[in-house]
Amino acid sequence: MSSALSLPNKAQIRNVVEEIYRQFAAPTPVAIEGCPCCVATRGVDVLLTTSLRDLTGQALWRYVSGVFYTVGSVQDFRYFLPRILEIAIDDPENSIDAEIVLGKVGLAKWQSWSQGEQDAIKGFVEVWFDRALGHDLLASVEGTVGWETEGILCGAARAGFPLAPWLARLREPVAAPVLADLKGRFPNDLSGFWQDAPAGLKELAAYLTE
Repeated sequence: MSSALSLPNKAQIRNVVEEIYRQFAAPTPVAIEGCPCCVATRGVDVLLTTSLRDLTGQALWRYVSGVFYTVGSVQDFRYFLPRILEIAIDDPENSIDAEIVLGKVGLAKWQSWSQGEQDAIKGFVEVWFDRALGHDLLASVEGTVGWETEGILCGAARAGFPLAPWLARLREPVAAPVLADLKGRFPNDLSGFWQDAPAGLKELAAYLTE
């Protein structure tokens, strides 16, 4: 496996996570608004009374799935974002899907945030993609191919990222198993979340069928 496609080391992951914490540092929200029935079922009380870095993936899952629809605002989402992303990259089995996490970043209009915040998001997603691709390539050695790479691509598309830089990475010979898997599953067996990112899906389709 070439160095460009290897798993990021722990220091690289920690650096991008800590930069997110630094850029988005804020006081705990006083309250999280939403329809009464939804607030009651989203575990909001736990989110507001637990230290940010101690929040579990399970506690955040219900919030992330409903934020901007039935509960929450950009302000409280930005507060929870560092922990949401930390769990997503460190413990994906206890995180909501990458497509949903990055889709929420898109709904929060991250491209209108400060340059430092935007750069932190971009840097994080770059490392997250590397980690996902590395995991999928390791899985291919064992005879299976994971779908983590597609999840990041789909989520990034939902967030408004251009996919070209990452799709270009799939041209590397070492990435052949992941690329072959994507081509084999296109168009009928990809993530259903692509329907929310038509521009990204068009870009992916052009790449896979060229």
